[in-house]
Amino acid sequence: MFGWGKPKNPDEHRYYLLPGQGRGVKLKRQRQLMAALFVGALFSALLGGIIWWMDQRQ
Repeated sequence: MFGWGKPKNPDEHRYYLLPGQGRGVKLKRQRQLMAALFVGALFSALLGGIIWWMDQRQ
């Protein structure tokens, strides 16, 4: 109402797609997410296995 929600310089907050960022960027982000989830699950399983193995030795 009084300009509280508007940025001072609206041109500063524009989002431009560079050539090659159209459809490919969604696929690239999806691949990165899947790789991150896979690596996280693998690391978690490895760490859990080490903790379980150390607990079984005692």
